Amino acid sequence: MSRLRLDQAAIALSGLCMIHCVASVAGLFAIGLLSLFGGMGELFHQALLVIIVPVSVLAMVVGYRHHRRRWVLLPGLMALIGLCLIAVFESAFHGTLWEPLLTTLVGICLVTAHIGNIRACKKCDCEGHHEEIRTA
Repeated sequence: MSRLRLDQAAIALSGLCMIHCVASVAGLFAIGLLSLFGGMGELFHQALLVIIVPVSVLAMVVGYRHHRRRWVLLPGLMALIGLCLIAVFESAFHGTLWEPLLTTLVGICLVTAHIGNIRACKKCDCEGHHEEIRTA
């Protein structure tokens, strides 16, 4: 999978997580097919986390190896740590607006970091400063 595809997948997964949070706050899970996702609660969050973290870490690390810009890598990794902390302390937030609010804010930060990763790699490609990335 290419660097661009990894970042795009991570953005889509983060977007799905944010949509889930906003929809749950808005009460949209009471209608139609959305109720299938609302009833899963904690399982849905854990499944997304198990997918989002490795895809995002891989995209960020591969991008960093290409562009070497810490200002892109560090915010993305901090957002992932925030997402993991929210998941760990999910029970403390249960029934409040803090969980969806914090998850949405961290998700926006993560998406922004992936967009920065894409732009940094494209700029590096345009300037001709890239080296071939080898994956094991």
